[in-house]
Amino acid sequence: MYHKEIFPNGIKVVIEEIPSVHSVSIGVWVSVGSKDEQVKENGISHFLEHMIFKGTKSKTALAIAQIMDSIGGHVDAATGREHTCYYAKVMDKHLPITIELLSDIFFNSVFNPIEIEKEKQVIVEEIKMYEDTPDELIHDLFAQTIWKNHPLGQPVWGNLNVIKEITQDKLINFWNTHYTPGEIVISVAGHVQKNEVIDQLFKFFSKHSGSNWRTEETVPVFNSNSISQFRKLKQIHLCLGTPGLSSIDENRYIVRILTTILGVGMSSRLFQKIREENALAYNVHAYPLSYKNTGAVVVYAGVSPKNYKKTTRIILDEFNALKTELVNEQELLNAKEKFKSALWLNSEDTVYRMSRLAEQEIYFNKFFSIEETLELIDKVKPDDIKRLAQELFKNESLCLTTIGPLHQKEGKIEGIR
Repeated sequence: MYHKEIFPNGIKVVIEEIPSVHSVSIGVWVSVGSKDEQVKENGISHFLEHMIFKGTKSKTALAIAQIMDSIGGHVDAATGREHTCYYAKVMDKHLPITIELLSDIFFNSVFNPIEIEKEKQVIVEEIKMYEDTPDELIHDLFAQTIWKNHPLGQPVWGNLNVIKEITQDKLINFWNTHYTPGEIVISVAGHVQKNEVIDQLFKFFSKHSGSNWRTEETVPVFNSNSISQFRKLKQIHLCLGTPGLSSIDENRYIVRILTTILGVGMSSRLFQKIREENALAYNVHAYPLSYKNTGAVVVYAGVSPKNYKKTTRIILDEFNALKTELVNEQELLNAKEKFKSALWLNSEDTVYRMSRLAEQEIYFNKFFSIEETLELIDKVKPDDIKRLAQELFKNESLCLTTIGPLHQKEGKIEGIR
């Protein structure tokens, strides 16, 4: 039920037909994010994503909203470090009008200077809101620290000084330069007929032109460091991590299982040790960061200052345990089932299926069925977990960032025993 089409201009279309549902999700994915911005334009991808909904040559922002409301659909967008996606979820019968609307905002947005000035204030408030939320901000501080000399470490929302200087000309130039056909994947998942969808998309997207601008990318270097951002808070929010794996690494499922065992869910090692046994934190979890050329394994916790040292010691001890001891078969089986169940449950949402479809095309230039993915998960063995832990969890590769009542000299860590 998977289909792929490449238009003459280079735009790729991937479709997954799911006859058992009544909805359809469509996303126009552009392989452009904050890592593709120069320092002097950091934040322009995010700003462009906001502005693309603010009116076209034929429709006001209100008219765009009214069209989606009239068909009971949902339209949105998201900017990341490597991609920007404009997407919608609608009933299957409303896909044609949705395609026309997405193409209109994608190609015909006017970037009205008055709206640009208003949106600057909106984004400034968005940044302030984010910076007032330390349990979210800490993850970005960690990324900025480990990739401080690479564009991948730049914040997605951007630099305030850059945002203040954005103009209509700058937005149009960035769109013309970066939103070229070779960077675009259109992903569709749901109750559709592939030929009808391809004909509709061809009508609106096949004439788009533009030459390749991308040059060879430098691979980010992981910076081991300890950074403490002092704030008068009740808690210390910390991220402690090591280098990880890229999105296309052959061991990508091993690192997902490893982080699941380490800190995903209530039965995970860190949740049990830090929260249940020692009552040191309310929120503690682990996750992998994965991008095209790099990645990281990260543990987050929010703790009282008196619990900070004990918490970091437990995290490091669990790193060491994964390096030195084989995971028992039942723990591994439980982690696999948790991972597989999440995959199946998420797959019941067409937005998830649409996103998964696009990411596979972008990173692998192919499609993996859920069944194929499950087979790869099942192949992970205890030796694989131990081997990868030994490769990743090294004293010289640790990075720690904190936000809270902790001074820089107090934020040092002793390392793995």
